Amino acid sequence: MTLPFRPDEETYAVLVVDMQKDGVEPGGAIFAPVPEAVRAQITRLVAAAREHSWPVLHSQHGHRPDGSDFGIAGYFEELSCVEGTPGIEFVAGMEPAPGEVVIRKRRYSAFHDTDLELVLRGLGVTGLLVCGVLTDACVLSTVVDARARDFKVWAVRDALAGTTEQLHEAALSIYAGYFADVVDTDWAVAGITAAG
Repeated sequence: MTLPFRPDEETYAVLVVDMQKDGVEPGGAIFAPVPEAVRAQITRLVAAAREHSWPVLHSQHGHRPDGSDFGIAGYFEELSCVEGTPGIEFVAGMEPAPGEVVIRKRRYSAFHDTDLELVLRGLGVTGLLVCGVLTDACVLSTVVDARARDFKVWAVRDALAGTTEQLHEAALSIYAGYFADVVDTDWAVAGITAAG
């Protein structure tokens, strides 16, 4: 699949998924290693978007301290990203810039029971360049939901990390079938820069 990329005619945004301490830093409740190379590509992608005034949005997973909103997730993982704890915070260097939208979510998808779609429609956004974690969980759910809402999605392969490299690659293969174009940061930054 190749989606038409027309930033001169349409508005696109960068969505950074869940770059939080509990998932990204050693010792976090649901730690999955994010290689430094991936962090560098996320930083590069976000910097290009900011430089060219593209919207940058961040999802932030969070749960109540008593776990009352954790639901079925408790069968799969430890309670994490608890409100009022360091684990919910964005990792150093990945914090939203002033004015950037933060979408607080309680389920994997950044669209589930949030105002993400409302915000994107209000900004006139029709497509998303997606980066962050986890390719096989929160990013996967978000990409599938974006497609269901008729947003174009470009999954930025080298600016994403999965639970394991094998699951990362498997998720990218699923994206490429019906849900998104899989691109790299060089392609994304070149497109952002060319659009001016």
